Amino acid sequence: MKRIFILLFVVASVTVCAQSRHVDLYCHRTANKDVPENTLESLEMAALSGCDVIEVDVRRTMDGVLILNHDGFTERLTDGVGEVETSLYDDLATREAGAWMGGRWSGMHIVRFDDALTFARAHGVRLILDVKVKGTGADILAAVDRASMRDRVRFGGEVDDIRDRLPKQTGAPESWVQPNATAKQIDSLHRDGKRVIVNFSANAHEMDLDAMHAAVANGADGINVDYVRLGADAVGRPVEATVAALSRTASSGDSQHRLEAIALLPHFYGVPLTESFASWLLDVDPRVSRAAAVALVTMRPRPNPHIFDKALRSKDAHVQANAAWGVGALRGPSSMLVPLLHSNDPIVLEEALVALARTPGNVPAEQLLPLLHHKDTAVCGAAASALAAHDPAMAQRILPARLRLEVKETLARYDAWTKRGQPTLTETEIKTITDHYRSQMKMLQAIGSLKGEPSLVALEEQAFHPGADFTQTLSQVAGFQLWDRIADQPEDAVRQLGSSNAGVADRAEWMLTMADDRVGPAVRSALRDANPAIRQRAIRIVAFRADSDALHQLQSMREPEAVWAAEKIHQAHAALP
Repeated sequence: MKRIFILLFVVASVTVCAQSRHVDLYCHRTANKDVPENTLESLEMAALSGCDVIEVDVRRTMDGVLILNHDGFTERLTDGVGEVETSLYDDLATREAGAWMGGRWSGMHIVRFDDALTFARAHGVRLILDVKVKGTGADILAAVDRASMRDRVRFGGEVDDIRDRLPKQTGAPESWVQPNATAKQIDSLHRDGKRVIVNFSANAHEMDLDAMHAAVANGADGINVDYVRLGADAVGRPVEATVAALSRTASSGDSQHRLEAIALLPHFYGVPLTESFASWLLDVDPRVSRAAAVALVTMRPRPNPHIFDKALRSKDAHVQANAAWGVGALRGPSSMLVPLLHSNDPIVLEEALVALARTPGNVPAEQLLPLLHHKDTAVCGAAASALAAHDPAMAQRILPARLRLEVKETLARYDAWTKRGQPTLTETEIKTITDHYRSQMKMLQAIGSLKGEPSLVALEEQAFHPGADFTQTLSQVAGFQLWDRIADQPEDAVRQLGSSNAGVADRAEWMLTMADDRVGPAVRSALRDANPAIRQRAIRIVAFRADSDALHQLQSMREPEAVWAAEKIHQAHAALP
C-alpha cells in the first residue's frame, strides 16, 4: 500500500534511533491496548508502530469461515451473544466489534483471517497464529498457503492435527524469558545458539518501560509487548519520531508526498494531531487542504465539528469547501454552513449544499430554492439534495418538475448534436454534458430519497424514458431506484414489459424480478396478457422469482418457455422442507 511505503521511507530517514542493531518488536494480540484487538485497525496500528511480528488469534465459525477472535464467546468483544464456533459468519459480521472499548471505536467489525493475511503480506509483517480450537489447523494452513505466507507465519496453540505439516523454523531457535532476565543470562542463551525474546505481556510488567529498555540494553533480540508504543520506544523506533518525520513531510515539499503523509497520520491513534490537521486544512494547495479535512473526519476520536470554524471563514474557496465537507461528514449543526449559502463561488456552494443534506437543523426552503436555478449546474443538483433533506414536502412539489426541465434541455442538446451529424464533441461541449449529468444524478438521488407518489411517478418517468441519448444512464439509475418501490404501484412496470424499446422493457422486467413479493399478483396476471411480448417477459420474471404460485398458470400455457420456467421454479424449491 502506498501509505506504508511512505512510512518505511520516513522510518529509514529517522536519525533518533538509539540502537545500532535491530531489535525485533513482537506485538501480542495486535495493538490490543491501543485499538480493539484482532481488528484490521489494530493490526494496522501494530504495523505502523514498527512491530515486526504480530500475534493474532484464529477461530472458525459454524459455516467454516476463519476469523480473528480470542475469547470464543462474543459477549466481551461484540454487541451480541453466543460463541464463534456456533455462529454463522454473516451473523458475526453484522455485529459492532469496536465500541466495547469505547465509543470512539464504533463501526469496527470482526475480521476474516484471509483479510488479515492479505494485510500482513502487503505491509511486510510476520504473524504468529494462535490456533484456538482443535481440528481447525488444516483450514488455517490452507489459507496461509493461498496467501503465499507460509514463510512469514508461525503456528501456535492447537496444532496437533497439522504438526507434521508445519513449515520448518529457519534460523536460531527462540528462548522466551521474563523481564528479570539479566545480561549474563541472555548472553548464556546466545552462546547456546538461541535468540532471546523478553516477554512483557500478561505478567504484571506490561507497562514497565524501564525494564523494556533494560532488556534491550542487556542484549535481547526482541521484546513481546501489549503496549506497542512503549515497545517501539524501547527498541529505539519511537512512534513519536515516525509521526514527527511524517509531519515534516506533510508540512512542505511535493504536493503528492504531503497529502499521502497527511492521509497516513490519522492511523497513528492516540497521538495528538488535531491542531496539525487544522493547520494543514488552511493550506493554499487544495489537495493538501482536502487531505487534512479527511484526516480530521477519519481520526479517532473524532473532533468537535467546530474545529472547522476558522477554515469556514477563510478567503480561500477550496479551504471553505473542504471545511464544509468536513462539517457535513461529522454531522455538525447546519447553522455552521448556512452562511456559506451567500458565497459567490460555486465550489463553496456545492460542498456546503451537499453537506447540508447530511446535517441536523432547519434550513428554510427560501434559502435553498433560488440555488436550484443557479447558473452553475453542479450547484443546482446539490441544492436539490439539501432541499430534500430539510423540506421534503417542498421537494416533492418542486424537484420532479426541475428534473424534467433539466432532461428536456439535455434532450434538446442531444437533438441539436444529432442534426449536425453527431460530430466529435468539443471539450466545451463535453464539459457542459458532464456538468448537467452530474447535476441530474444528484437531483435523481434527492427524488429517490423522498417518499410518496410524486417521487415514485418521477422515477418511473425517467426509468421508462426510451432512447440512447445523453440521459440513458439517468434512466438506468432511476430503474435501480425503483427496485424497492415499484411494488407500491407495479402496474406501470408491467405495461412497460411490452415496450417497443428494448432498454425500457429490460429495465421493467428486471425491476419486477428484483422487487418484493407484492408484485407477484400483477406479474402473474401478465401471464394472461394478450401481448405475447409481455407474456414472455412475465414467464421469465416468475421463473427467476421462483414464484410457486405461478406454477398452475405455467402448466396451462403453450409457450415452450413456460416449461423451462416451471422446471426452474421446481429446482428452486426442491431443497425446501
